[in-house]
Amino acid sequence: MTWCVVGCRVLLTFLTAKRESVRRLHFPNRAAHYPQSGGIEDMNDALKQIYELQKIDVLFAHVVSRLRKLDSGETLKQSAEAAAVNYEKAVTEHKRLTTDLHDAELELRSVEEKLKTFEQRLWGGSVRNPKELENLEKEVNALKRQRSHLDERVLQLMDAVEAAQRTVEQARKQKEETEQTYQQHVEAYLAEKRKLEAEGVRLKQERQKLAARCDPQLLQRYEAIRQRHGGIGISRVEGDSCAVCHTKISTSALRAIKSGQIVQCENCQRLLYMEGAS
Repeated sequence: MTWCVVGCRVLLTFLTAKRESVRRLHFPNRAAHYPQSGGIEDMNDALKQIYELQKIDVLFAHVVSRLRKLDSGETLKQSAEAAAVNYEKAVTEHKRLTTDLHDAELELRSVEEKLKTFEQRLWGGSVRNPKELENLEKEVNALKRQRSHLDERVLQLMDAVEAAQRTVEQARKQKEETEQTYQQHVEAYLAEKRKLEAEGVRLKQERQKLAARCDPQLLQRYEAIRQRHGGIGISRVEGDSCAVCHTKISTSALRAIKSGQIVQCENCQRLLYMEGAS
């Protein structure tokens, strides 16, 4: 029976201690004494270290946010690629029209040579047969009509080639401009990315050094709070209010802070730090 009573007392003591640990971890609204061998000044220094740590955390979060928002230039890249495609299309069309013009000019020269030959036969006197002369005249007239058609086509193609050449030049200019804009953007993007990444590494190293000097229990408590409250786990006391949520702090809570107790804001549950508290 005696051993049973002793066992129950031990279990009760353990559960009480466990409950107190959980209470502290899960942000009690009321002030709580925090074991610290150096007294009030040491406690305020411990809170100050946590507050300084939070400054680093806020800066690091800002760096991460800026990295995520960096524009890698995907839209500009797509514009440059589209401009390159348009340029290639313009070049292809110019080549096609140039080939058509060359073929039309060759065909026109061929028709002119035939016309010259038939006209010489028609008017040279070597052909006297009326039927043959009639056929030659018909052939000459047909070749003249073909020449007229080819003349018109050559002129149209010449205009088309000139217009296509202007399109090529415009497309080339657009291609070069968009490529240059994209390249300049990428260079600026990479430079900013490297700068932010370097700043992130520096802040991480600085945080590790400062965290190593922080009170382990207080640090654990701060980490738990900031994970639940948007990355902000500790708030400075401004006058008699929480600087984060601007809720007025009770007189008893202010006294508790000055007496070296860990106090959380009754509204936002963040740790409260008072500069120069003693």
